[in-house]
Amino acid sequence: MSDAERTPRAVLALARSCEQRILGVAQSPRPLLAIPHLLNQESAASYHGYLLANMAVYQTRAFFRRRFGYLTDNPAVGPLLAQHYWSPGNSLSHDATLRSLTGEGFSARYLAEACNQSVDEAWKQAQQIIAAAAQREYPQAYPDSLEARIRIVHGREIIADNSQSDGMMCQQFEDWVGAHYPASEH
Repeated sequence: MSDAERTPRAVLALARSCEQRILGVAQSPRPLLAIPHLLNQESAASYHGYLLANMAVYQTRAFFRRRFGYLTDNPAVGPLLAQHYWSPGNSLSHDATLRSLTGEGFSARYLAEACNQSVDEAWKQAQQIIAAAAQREYPQAYPDSLEARIRIVHGREIIADNSQSDGMMCQQFEDWVGAHYPASEH
């Protein structure tokens, strides 16, 4: 829309037409642009926090990609997240934690860039990341054990645990999934 066409009425009409096209209803029961809760689909202003958190995730990923070139299995990522995000907890604002790590204030830019990619652009980027990961040498071997007590539960049922070994836990979980969700159902 041009600046002259971008009136409150025109923007609302565009939003309503998108709701009709995407949701199949003339007017959503939720407030316009509300982010529904992932589990129960209710909505409130506080759920806009999901969008804000997603914006911060994309900003953080962009920072790590610029600085290190990759995220997966990068031993530098965890300590930096711990130092700048997890250790301060709620003692710092959302913006302050982002500034502490990335050096820039909270921004929607990185999420917007991802959202505005075409399918082909996103696929090309994913292929580049996969190819680079395949070429990368990883200096640290994975530990034999996580040195943690792990239990996988479903309601009150303990599906698996690593009391005998991590490998046994994985096998118990795989067996449980296979018994409850046979491959023929997929």
